[in-house]
Amino acid sequence: MDRASSGDPRAQCAMGYYYYKGDGVNRDLDRAFQWFDMAAGLGDPEGECNAAYMLVHAEGTNANLDEAVRMYTHSAESGWVQSMFNLAHMYSDGLGVEQDWGKAILWYTKAYEGGSVPAAYRLGVIYEEGRGTEQDLPKALELYEKCAGKDYGPALVRLGIMAYEGRGMPKNPDRAAKLFLRASKDNDDKALLWLGKLSLSGEGMVKSQNNARKWLKKASMRGNAEAKELLEKI
Repeated sequence: MDRASSGDPRAQCAMGYYYYKGDGVNRDLDRAFQWFDMAAGLGDPEGECNAAYMLVHAEGTNANLDEAVRMYTHSAESGWVQSMFNLAHMYSDGLGVEQDWGKAILWYTKAYEGGSVPAAYRLGVIYEEGRGTEQDLPKALELYEKCAGKDYGPALVRLGIMAYEGRGMPKNPDRAAKLFLRASKDNDDKALLWLGKLSLSGEGMVKSQNNARKWLKKASMRGNAEAKELLEKI
């Protein structure tokens, strides 16, 4: 507390986390924001990232997207990878700025180069769907494969769908099923849905309505509407 009060931004960020998470203190988002904002005021990139996040989500303070973009930008330009990712998201979704896929790709790329797996995944989606750039399935596959190497569930699902449909690669239901099974370990509802569908069709898996019900029930319990509809039909 003494170091934070005396102006140490590292200690101020630590205090912010304590109050944000309720770690050893009562959870208090107002005080969390105050500590992060103090660190941000000293130009600390981590403090700026956390304060900006709370400004976007109106946690412990009123929403202020303009100020959040300003903080994310300074933090990202200072090399903070999470701010690069969050700033890219602001540009891709037009939050506090005009939607700009070029800047979104720029910042997702910088975050990916800084080691962010979610950024690699977002870039994969952009290249797969051709958002703000030409569709590039080989590039999307390369990025998804890198994410899959880290067992990143959403990328495993995207790869599985592409393997099943034969997009950007030969059709391979067996590989698709293996990818969905890996993603299902984290209870990804889309992976569970696809395992149910493959159990129904017998592609890449043993054909079994009982197994299909098991997978679809799990997906439905996690809010997947398509799984719920399929359950009602079998």
